[in-house]
Amino acid sequence: MTAAYPGAPQGGQWQPGPAAPPKRRSKGPVVLLVIGALILVLSLVSGIVLAVIGFGATARGIGDIQVYSSGAGTYTAEAGEEIQAYAPEGSTPPSCSLITPDGTEPSGGTNQSSSTTIDGQTWVSFNSFTASTAGDYQIDCAGSPVALGPPVSIGGIFSGIGGVLLAVLGGILGFLLLLAGIIWMVVQRRRTA
Repeated sequence: MTAAYPGAPQGGQWQPGPAAPPKRRSKGPVVLLVIGALILVLSLVSGIVLAVIGFGATARGIGDIQVYSSGAGTYTAEAGEEIQAYAPEGSTPPSCSLITPDGTEPSGGTNQSSSTTIDGQTWVSFNSFTASTAGDYQIDCAGSPVALGPPVSIGGIFSGIGGVLLAVLGGILGFLLLLAGIIWMVVQRRRTA
């Protein structure tokens, strides 16, 4: 007695065996599409947020710089605020006197060197101090133009540039993954069709 097996001839005739299971499509293209879309959206959103926050902080700091074209004026500061004195680029830094609200000497400021452009004129820091108390600080630079304000935010600049790079590079990576997923899906459908 012989064992029967699918497709074995019975009475000289071949009988069809069970149908081959349909080929299952890989989930790889869908995974690539989802990952690409997530990277694209997250990098664009977080990059734009970082850039806006960073450049916004820098712009606010620059907006707080006050120019005294006569070389003398009053600057209102908060206690503990870092303040830099700026002179026009290319000029000799002036010798200035500073009178604090309480008559004490202000403490030394940051060692950071800053430069900024205000109304088409570039200003470069030449001195800095930390406001000891809140109030009005009187500066007199003997007729030489001077500007007072916070140091330019290096962290804000780096944050802004980092945000732009994140948006661009992350956007490119996400787009390439999306494109690869679409191509893979099209090729897979053509093979199974």
